[in-house]
Amino acid sequence: MIPKPLDQITEVDLNNLIEARVAERKTLEYKVELPQPNAAGKKEFLADISSFANTAGGDLIFGIAEAAGLPTAIPGVELGDVDGEILRWEGVIRAGLAPRVRQTTRVIPLSNGRSVLIFRLERSWYGPHRVIFENGARFYGRTTNGKYELDVTDLRNAFLLSNSVMEKVREFRSERIIALANGQTLTPLAAGAKLVMHVMALESFAAQQQYDVFAIEGLRPMYATRLGGWGDRINFEGKIIIASGEPPSAYTQIFRSGVIEAVRVGVLNGSRDYNVIPSLAYEEALVRYLPECLNALQALGCQPPVLVGISLLGVRGLRLAVDVNMEINIGGVRPIDRDVLMLPEMLIEDLSTPIEPLLKPILDLVWNACGIPSSPHFDEAGYWTGRRW
Repeated sequence: MIPKPLDQITEVDLNNLIEARVAERKTLEYKVELPQPNAAGKKEFLADISSFANTAGGDLIFGIAEAAGLPTAIPGVELGDVDGEILRWEGVIRAGLAPRVRQTTRVIPLSNGRSVLIFRLERSWYGPHRVIFENGARFYGRTTNGKYELDVTDLRNAFLLSNSVMEKVREFRSERIIALANGQTLTPLAAGAKLVMHVMALESFAAQQQYDVFAIEGLRPMYATRLGGWGDRINFEGKIIIASGEPPSAYTQIFRSGVIEAVRVGVLNGSRDYNVIPSLAYEEALVRYLPECLNALQALGCQPPVLVGISLLGVRGLRLAVDVNMEINIGGVRPIDRDVLMLPEMLIEDLSTPIEPLLKPILDLVWNACGIPSSPHFDEAGYWTGRRW
């Protein structure tokens, strides 16, 4: 991989590859021509793309000639319709691999009027990725000598790595929920049922990531509305943002690994009837706050996929209610029969994806716990219909 952000690479950087004799390696491959647009060309292209994602990530570069793995010239490739060419090959990637990979494409114009096309792949922590083009079923990895087809042992190890990362995520979340349910918050909080959200990039658990969490500015604690103020301070885990008040009603912890833990007290039992959860307020808190957390992860440099875990603690005997014009309607709603609702994790593969349709099926489960089929605050497409801010 060229050690530079993709959007900052220029023709000068490409020429430096030749001058420095930067050889092909596990994370870098040169190709003088674009793949052929036929089936064979697409299969070869998908094999290359998946091999990077299944191993360590890297740059697949079209338009650079090589000999014995060393770059020798930059003739470039002819791109008549640049945007159309990018869309075509990105479409091949989306349709030809399962699960989908995370990649970025960059076209670098050359002084000779041609272009170099770079596909940058992130290392995937939720693979291995399989080539499914034309009903294929092949997996590829990479060494310093190029790609190879994964054998049974390689596949077993790849699946074990993926499962191991997921297990670490769930173990971390379970440990935190147990601690929070036992009152072991990272700062003293007011009494009451807790709404908890964990936002966790898989790479935080696959490698020993350490981010500059102190540089994050502007992230506030989780509120249903903008009430009061907040402050932040350094702690052993990283940086904690605490709501004003004695004791406070919310905090958000940014761990050095990039994980975010947001805890809010009061929003689950803040109505006039303390056995009722004002559903509009608590769902609004999540719909509003999750994008803020995702923006914070982007600012840290965390890469997707991201898992989001939502939990409701201390809710035994509470019932969801529809809060419209301050009127509570609880007819036919059963009380929750357990103290902790630890909802399944939600996977976000692309941070630009609208989060509301992903949130809806998760929040529907809380309504199911009360004997109701689904949340009334989302439309059929999964978009929020509650009050806007």
